[in-house]
Amino acid sequence: MRDSVVLALLLLAVPARSQIIQSDTDVSTPKTMPAELERPSESQPWPIRLMMAEFKHGMFVRLPVVDTDPNRGVTYGVMPIWVMNEAGSDRISAIHAPSLTYNNIFKVTPTYRYYRYPSDKAAYEFRASYSMVEDREILGEMEDLDFLGKGAAVHGEVHYNVDGSGRFFGLGPDSARTAESNFSRKTMNYSWRVGLPIFKDSGFKFNFGHRLAGERIAPGPVDSLPDLRQSFPAAAGSHWHQDGEFQLFVDYDTRDSVVTTTQGSYGKILVENSQQAWGSEFAFQRYELDLRKFYKRDPADRFVTAGHFLFQHMVGDVPFYLKPSMGGKYTHRAYGDGRYIDHALMTATVEERITLYKIPLAGVTTEFELAPFMGVGAVANSPHHVTARYARPVVGAAVRAIARPQVVGSIDVGVGREGPNVFMDINYSF
Repeated sequence: MRDSVVLALLLLAVPARSQIIQSDTDVSTPKTMPAELERPSESQPWPIRLMMAEFKHGMFVRLPVVDTDPNRGVTYGVMPIWVMNEAGSDRISAIHAPSLTYNNIFKVTPTYRYYRYPSDKAAYEFRASYSMVEDREILGEMEDLDFLGKGAAVHGEVHYNVDGSGRFFGLGPDSARTAESNFSRKTMNYSWRVGLPIFKDSGFKFNFGHRLAGERIAPGPVDSLPDLRQSFPAAAGSHWHQDGEFQLFVDYDTRDSVVTTTQGSYGKILVENSQQAWGSEFAFQRYELDLRKFYKRDPADRFVTAGHFLFQHMVGDVPFYLKPSMGGKYTHRAYGDGRYIDHALMTATVEERITLYKIPLAGVTTEFELAPFMGVGAVANSPHHVTARYARPVVGAAVRAIARPQVVGSIDVGVGREGPNVFMDINYSF
């Protein structure tokens, strides 16, 4: 289920021309200011004064929600957001973001989100939502990349999700757009990961983790599309299926920030194994190579070049929803989630991030970037079948809002062979 908190940052980019850059202006709350809300300085552009109010340790944001997704359609509603600053610092310590939204497919959905940032390298998230139409979620997640100050990485997640926006077009790189079908995916899972430094201050970690999930494919709520079981009756069973995977991987990380990255490198080589003896219904292996590079071209951080290469290969007979898929915000920004699915995946993207404005408000400086990008990706039955014939190019641009070092929001518009698509997300570096 997608997250619209990104708009809290991006809507601040309403044109303000030269007023926006105020590097020498202090608009933070005075030490003697009472706890009640006060409006931003009159020097700020009127859209900011209308939507935002400062209080002693943060700010309150009033904003509408307008979200879009290739699979879900348009969602709109309201979202009041409380952004809390750490006392005596400009660092964001917590965000409360409830919302009430309406979607033509999923109808009215109340949602509550809570983000906690105990340090620059740790984040906690809780999210809960409920819709009468196949769209419900409860999520608890934590990540600490410097656990107990020892340089270890710890991640844990518990997740219940019902998502009725799933689309399936068949398997393979030539799956036809006209074969589109709808399904609802119900998931209950937990996962954990521990990463231990191989050499002190080297950037290398040895990681091991486990995931256990129960999943079921059910009829979807989109009346304008055929149900997956009608179009692809062999694609998924009618009952709950269980899969469990153990992961081993080595990664190398020299990024200055996991979320608000401006320079450094990241690399990961992963092997994932699932066996029936370990509580899984399916036996398979997954191999992955993930490479990312960030290059800061000037000391002021105005120009940052980012590149990403991803390779995945799965060996084994598994349901379509466990196979590598291309499409969506994270793997190919010109197509909806799960547009292309097969046993092997390869994508490459390069992006140029250009800082346009900086807005200091309530002790937090928000930066706005324009990021044109281009990329290419393909899926195939096996790695040696990934050829130029199956390549799917993408071009586009993103508008990004950054509150360092914890928060990034973005709106991405990508154009591929099937036209443009728009994605919104929060806290994804690349």
